[in-house]
Amino acid sequence: MDRMRLACAAFALACGACVAAEDSRWYAKIDNDVAFGTDRWYSSGVRVARVQDGVEFGVDQEVYTPAAKDWQPGKDDRVPVGRLLVYGALHDERPGHFQTVQLALGVRGPAALGRQTTNAIHHLISAPHVDWSRQLDNAFDAGVAFTRSQSVVLDRIKVHAGATLGTQLSFVHAGFEVRVGDARPASALLRFAPTPPFAWAQAAGDWSAYAGASVRAIGHNDLLSRNYDPFGADLEYRRGMTRVAVGASWVQRWGTVAFDVAQDSKEYDGQFAPQRFGSLTVHLAF
Repeated sequence: MDRMRLACAAFALACGACVAAEDSRWYAKIDNDVAFGTDRWYSSGVRVARVQDGVEFGVDQEVYTPAAKDWQPGKDDRVPVGRLLVYGALHDERPGHFQTVQLALGVRGPAALGRQTTNAIHHLISAPHVDWSRQLDNAFDAGVAFTRSQSVVLDRIKVHAGATLGTQLSFVHAGFEVRVGDARPASALLRFAPTPPFAWAQAAGDWSAYAGASVRAIGHNDLLSRNYDPFGADLEYRRGMTRVAVGASWVQRWGTVAFDVAQDSKEYDGQFAPQRFGSLTVHLAF
């Protein structure tokens, strides 16, 4: 009888381990403006993360560059800079709301490997030369973020609000999105916080699409300071910004694929055009 009890207990533990393994999720999110052929400003972002039981850990790299193909002496533009962060996030996801708290720690500057990442990509995709000797110096990069998304009107409209307080960048934001198809996902580009792709085995074959907008009030932005023109005055970042975004996702039993595009308003005085970029997210459930 004791052996039977031990066997049953071992089987229960094994089943529990299997359930936990099924709950773990990995996803990769890649932002790039290659879809618009611009290669400027927010030119690249890569996130790799693992999520389980509402806890997420990941690595995030962002790369910013001047508009090299359009730049000429005497023209104001941002200097190149990279950010490399490790982060943890807690998600509280329930019917009708999705809340995220994040803590990120890392570095801004040459140690973030923005130059190396950009050069590696440009070995495959040609691009104008960027003078990385002008990049911002190394500095401690850390921040906390809070975002809450609330569903209204039959879950078809989601309202987002939150704040980021960091050593390099601080802002508050508010926005909304309108969903068709499966109403459960939420846009990472409008939440400004880690947002794992929605994936349920029973939702295989479901699709979702959205359109939305957001506004930001910028407290400070140390990523924008030095001028790419060595004889130009320091840049003045704008205190208010807007973003419009559209996207779609498709769920299968093995995971989710999502594609989004966004347009940001001008980030600093002298910027000659808004910023556009695409975002591809691939999630694997195992």
